[in-house]
Amino acid sequence: MKYLTRNEGLLPDYRKVRDLIQSTPEKRFRMGGMYGYLIAGRVSEIVTKACPSDEGTTPYGPQGRDYSIMHYQDKNKQKHEVLVLHVKTSKREGLPRDVGIPLDSRLEPFAEKVREYFQTFGPNDPVFYYTRQQLYEGTREAFDGYIYPIEPYTIRKIDQPKFREIKNKVPEELRILVKPPKDIVYERKIPRHYRRLALHGAMRHYRTMELAQRFGFIKEERDIYTGHTTSGSDDRYSHLNWRQYFPKLINKYL
Repeated sequence: MKYLTRNEGLLPDYRKVRDLIQSTPEKRFRMGGMYGYLIAGRVSEIVTKACPSDEGTTPYGPQGRDYSIMHYQDKNKQKHEVLVLHVKTSKREGLPRDVGIPLDSRLEPFAEKVREYFQTFGPNDPVFYYTRQQLYEGTREAFDGYIYPIEPYTIRKIDQPKFREIKNKVPEELRILVKPPKDIVYERKIPRHYRRLALHGAMRHYRTMELAQRFGFIKEERDIYTGHTTSGSDDRYSHLNWRQYFPKLINKYL
């Protein structure tokens, strides 16, 4: 369904966004979009190549080995084949998270296509070997004329030089566990507004919205799925627990 907004942009629902991703002309960008949608990813979690001007942006995209086929047994003793995508979470220094997706086209039509695409690459080959700029240009036409809403949020910036200084004082293997103290974190509140739809918004916003509205994910489950920071001392490991939310993904059909 499309809604005409006051600034004459079309506001799609998640079904339309899925169609738009599949309408991307070039296969390598189309598959990047499908993969990114499945993981509710950031663009840097897809691409494996950095543009020379991308200072401070690290590409964390997958290699051919970054998936597994596993099984899940539901409460009725029925077994489900699961595509588990091993993601390196951007903005968390590549912290691993596993995203479990049903390998049943009635439940998730992108899953089998993504698996087949991964299988065309060697274990150490980059799957999406292009920059974020190339991915944006390769998918821009598909999303032309569409917008999406940005709800109020808070920009949180860390004084990176000071944070590096703090982390350098602890052993290297423990640095990923270090959290920035409040006195080097700066926040600014942003009101609700609209933005032109591009691949990042299609993947991140609409997949997260689909998880909440269609599948009934609560905030904790969405955080585990998308790689957001969760509370608790086991935060580093919670994003590997795809079984926590998987029952909800097999209860609904498109």
